[in-house]
Amino acid sequence: MDRLSDVFESTLKAVEDGREEIFNIHETTRTEVQRLKQELAYLSSEIKDIINKVDNQYKQEKRMRQKLMEVNKNFERFTEREMLDIYTEAKDAQVELQLMQAKEFQLRSRRDEIERSLKNLEGTVQRADNLMTQVGLAIRLLKEGITEISIMYSNDYKKDTAFRIIKAQEEERRRIAREVHDGPAQSLANIVLRLEIAEKLLEVDFKKVKGELNDLKSLVRENLQDIRRIIFDLRPIRIDNKGIIETIKNYIHNYEKNYNMECLLTIEGKEVDLNPSIELALFRLVQEGMTNVAKHAESSKCEVFLEFLDHLVMGKIIDYGKGFDTQVVLDSPGEHFGLIGVKERVEMYSGKFSIISQYGKGTVFAFEIPYSE
Repeated sequence: MDRLSDVFESTLKAVEDGREEIFNIHETTRTEVQRLKQELAYLSSEIKDIINKVDNQYKQEKRMRQKLMEVNKNFERFTEREMLDIYTEAKDAQVELQLMQAKEFQLRSRRDEIERSLKNLEGTVQRADNLMTQVGLAIRLLKEGITEISIMYSNDYKKDTAFRIIKAQEEERRRIAREVHDGPAQSLANIVLRLEIAEKLLEVDFKKVKGELNDLKSLVRENLQDIRRIIFDLRPIRIDNKGIIETIKNYIHNYEKNYNMECLLTIEGKEVDLNPSIELALFRLVQEGMTNVAKHAESSKCEVFLEFLDHLVMGKIIDYGKGFDTQVVLDSPGEHFGLIGVKERVEMYSGKFSIISQYGKGTVFAFEIPYSE
């Protein structure tokens, strides 16, 4: 038994050390990605500047060539000194143009190199992120789940249940991590990058810096609102004693005040006594869906429908906003974590999720959550 315990502890330590190494790789790579993005932004500005200079220098060089041709054609009208000066100016203009063109080529080559590196590094960050999630699950299984449950229970079904519970916890952690990463974290990285650019512009164009700072101020406010929303979402929700419907009604009442948006709630069927976890899931679905409407739909009102059936509860959230391409959203989880989070939460409870949207006509997303077993 002692030997088994030693093997278990050694395995756990090795996995934890591996996770630490993966984390270091993830952070180092992510830092390099941010550095390259900053350099890429700076290079883009430099390339734009050098292109203008090359165009101007090309015009200057062309003028000097024409002047030189005129001198060669009518050399008797110019003194030797004048001809020498014109020849020198034409040669200098040509050399300067070649130097600028060479610099433009170097800048473009460096830009292309950075873009290739960024693509590879971002892939590395994503793989490291996925690997950290898998290793985290393994550690939790080793620490909290499988060993203790295997000793206490020999029933395979209970071990499988424990595994599913731990996996669900990890999926929820992953969802929250992605929401923070794709929301406030990305926004903060963008703010830092733009501040560094503004710092460089400070010596060149003060008025432009002032405008940039005003934009950043608005971005910080939006970011702060996102962080407060995530913190609010992470707080434990107490379902009112009167039931899930009253809790949702209270939420909608506050929602209308916070977002200055009309929201109608329609209930069909008789409210049933749901398992607390199902009640919480239902509340979160409504909350996340309505938050997504407020942030992205640009709609003046929304509607929430809930219908209680014998073995499941059906829900719809409808807005009358700008609409979007649903396929693009579902194929781009890194940019649309709100609806992706709704979809993941529904699937986590073995439910069904669908979404229909048309540009200029709004969006309807519907879900079903079974509550038997």
